[in-house]
Amino acid sequence: MEILKTDVLIIGSGLAGLRAAIEAASRGVEVSVLTKVHAMRSHSVAYAGGTAAVLYPEEGDSFDLHAFDTVKGSDYLADQDVVEMFVRLA
Repeated sequence: MEILKTDVLIIGSGLAGLRAAIEAASRGVEVSVLTKVHAMRSHSVAYAGGTAAVLYPEEGDSFDLHAFDTVKGSDYLADQDVVEMFVRLA
């Protein structure tokens, strides 16, 4: 059995995992990402609904509506504080 050593091991290649890998690598540590599927087949990429953003607030879109849609789409399982941050930075 081969043993690999790394400073940071990230499990999952979705948006959160890849963002964590970028952040850790930017701090000069060795990063490994472990995933069941190729990164381009992660749920974040394959999700049929895509990832939305507030592009035209003057047309009635808002961060609050975006956050509500995101939480509702998660069957209310998403951490609402994280969703709030995500929609404002998307």
